[in-house]
Amino acid sequence: MEVDWSKLPEQLLDEISNRLTNLTDHVRFRAVCRGWANTSPPSRVPRQVPWALLPYIRDTDTRTFLSTSESKFYRFRSPEFLGKRCCGSSHGWLALVDGTPDISLYNPLSDEKILLPKLTTLPEVLNFREDHEDYLYRYYKGSQHTVDKEFMRDFFVYTVLLSESPALGCHRDCWAVLCYDIRGRRLAFCRLGDESWNVIENEPFKYIDLTFHKEKLYAIDSNRRIIICDLNFPQEITDIWLREEPSLKGCLNLTEIHGALVFAISLVEDMVDSDESEDDELCEALLRGDYDELYGSEDSDKGFPRIEYDHRVQNFLVFELDEDAKRLVKVNNLHGHALFLSFNCSMSLLASKVPKCRDNCIYFFENFEVKNGVYTKRGYELCCAKLNAGGIRQEVSLLLQNHDRRYLPLQDAWYTPSCTSNWMPHKIHESVVGESVIWIPNAKGSFSIKSNPPVDIHQRFSFLGPIEPRKWKAVLDANLPEWLQLTLWRVACGVLPSNFVSNRHSSIPELFCPLCHQVEESLEHLSLLCEFTQVAWRNSSWPLCTIALKDIKISDLVDVIAESGPMLGLYGIEAKKFILFVGMFIDQIWVLRNRAASTGSIPDPLNFTSMLKRIYEEHLQHWFFKRANCLPGAKWIPPPTGEVKVNFDVAMGFDFVTLALTCRDNKGRFLVAWAERIHSCDPFVAKAKAALMAVSIAIQSGFTNLVVEGDVPGIILPLQRWKFQPVSAISGFIGDIRILLASTESWCVKSTGLKGNIAAHNLACWAAFYGKTGSIPVPCLPPCVVYAEERKLEGTRNLGRKSRRDSMYKFPV
Repeated sequence: MEVDWSKLPEQLLDEISNRLTNLTDHVRFRAVCRGWANTSPPSRVPRQVPWALLPYIRDTDTRTFLSTSESKFYRFRSPEFLGKRCCGSSHGWLALVDGTPDISLYNPLSDEKILLPKLTTLPEVLNFREDHEDYLYRYYKGSQHTVDKEFMRDFFVYTVLLSESPALGCHRDCWAVLCYDIRGRRLAFCRLGDESWNVIENEPFKYIDLTFHKEKLYAIDSNRRIIICDLNFPQEITDIWLREEPSLKGCLNLTEIHGALVFAISLVEDMVDSDESEDDELCEALLRGDYDELYGSEDSDKGFPRIEYDHRVQNFLVFELDEDAKRLVKVNNLHGHALFLSFNCSMSLLASKVPKCRDNCIYFFENFEVKNGVYTKRGYELCCAKLNAGGIRQEVSLLLQNHDRRYLPLQDAWYTPSCTSNWMPHKIHESVVGESVIWIPNAKGSFSIKSNPPVDIHQRFSFLGPIEPRKWKAVLDANLPEWLQLTLWRVACGVLPSNFVSNRHSSIPELFCPLCHQVEESLEHLSLLCEFTQVAWRNSSWPLCTIALKDIKISDLVDVIAESGPMLGLYGIEAKKFILFVGMFIDQIWVLRNRAASTGSIPDPLNFTSMLKRIYEEHLQHWFFKRANCLPGAKWIPPPTGEVKVNFDVAMGFDFVTLALTCRDNKGRFLVAWAERIHSCDPFVAKAKAALMAVSIAIQSGFTNLVVEGDVPGIILPLQRWKFQPVSAISGFIGDIRILLASTESWCVKSTGLKGNIAAHNLACWAAFYGKTGSIPVPCLPPCVVYAEERKLEGTRNLGRKSRRDSMYKFPV
């Protein structure tokens, strides 16, 4: 007889859950079914041994964590990591900087992001020039320097510390402290949600470590001075000087044990404290960009490989701070705790509460270099020392495969994967029938399905959704804009977050329709049966008595428009016009619904109908222009002698858009290649921004005879015929482009198909994938851009009768 695992007795499930000590096992246990998930709440998961965060590699969107207790690597891939350096790890959140003024907190487990105040709110950052991508920076001695984005990313921010874990929706109770400036000489703080940083007015000196203790900030500098500050009263600062302590010759880390502030001091070989003048010389070399002085010249001597440690730790001393006596008291026992020391954030854990954690031990990192002839590789060891027992145990030794001399010194950090209440699924709502699902489009245009709770985002199964492929093809053949296609797909799948859908996952206090406030809102009601919707349908360009459709499901509506011939007697162009109108109607109703839910204002249905007719007519004009002017088979054609052809395109990312342009002469040679990343927006608006950027960059590059070419009729037509009124969403961009074109000696605007714009398309995809921005040197252009037309033609010949979309050059993005 087959056993139903979901029907196991609750006492047995409790016993199994209590025996699980591994975080991964808890996640898998809760993912079995709803009953098992409710048995094992996140609060029952024990704390875990912190993971070691491996140093970042430039131009990658993946960060790797090492779990020593499991002997496993965990790799997290997110666009939030691309081109960013981790400058802090605190309470399960990573602080990330990328060289722009933005600095953010990111939780890789819950995929949550919190923005901190911009760096330009600091008094030392005088200005940020987006066009040059550099800063005007004031050194603490008063001199001013122009520094690039890489400098700000790699050297300006020392570390970021949080007072507690930012619980979702309770950010205002959490402080963030920023240690910044070259060599970490300044401190600033903010509450999460503030618009600017508040600088702690104190004499600048190199800070070694900082922590929160008894709701106050404690920081120690290289002059052995401790500052104590209650951030609610930042003007009141207490200083404790420890210069007379002879035992403080070593590397210091601050942490807390049993309510007491302790200092862990590592005793190292040949430890010599650098004086202030040496620090100043290094800072001046950094501002000059003299990396030979910073890192030393290349080692040209040949010989056997040798390992050189930065500082070889011999032993540890631990002291407790007596604030009343302003002195340190030596501690010989950690009272069952284990210390985890790092450059960014040190912590202590009660070993008996953490599986596979050894008590009275100190975990730390040691950096080393392997030199062999002309190259040097960096690495680090993760070590464990038993307090007062002598001896150092190497847990893990890792060698980094990186040959860049400017690769930063290893900034070791611990990451605590124990904030499970934020990312493990809570008790599943009882109203959910079966396992709820969501659909995600993949690169081939089909969709994937995964279950809720989401356990492994990589375990997806190919699924075509509720619409038959032949019916969905009829929708695609109408050549709708991308956002309308996505809207119809979401409607068919029933995943638009109406109150009815949202209430399946969490309790919604207001379930009534925001437009009529009479009936519980559902997608069927909002799209067909609401009084507002019925009036709008009856007075629309395609009058429809929707009350006759009261018994159909929302997915059946897509079936009706996909097969409008047999059901409604619409064929050919008329059928495609109807599909376009239905998509626009649902999209605009959804926009209106969101506005009504947030503001409470509801327009007159007849005014809504008039607005919808105007937008529909604009789209029809663009649609007819596209059919008459876009030649899908047209390839890229060089411009006349003396003119420059400018092509533009975009690539859509998860939460960003990459704009790209190419400028080529009459021989097809690339003159300018440019890419720029902006925040996510509507694809149509993004194309307009790309067109404006393309014309602007071409004129800035000195070209006065332009041929502007693109594959978006809604943008090309208003530029060709200035009397033609563009869609309101892009009218401002079109006006700016017209002004720029009027300033040139000669210009013309042409429409092309997919093949004719393939180089700009591939450049946008390549730049989005690798995070490239700004001017891209022509010799550095990838083959997918330089030989785009050749690849296109060759692929078309080899693929025979395959569709144009299938033969298009694909790039991983």
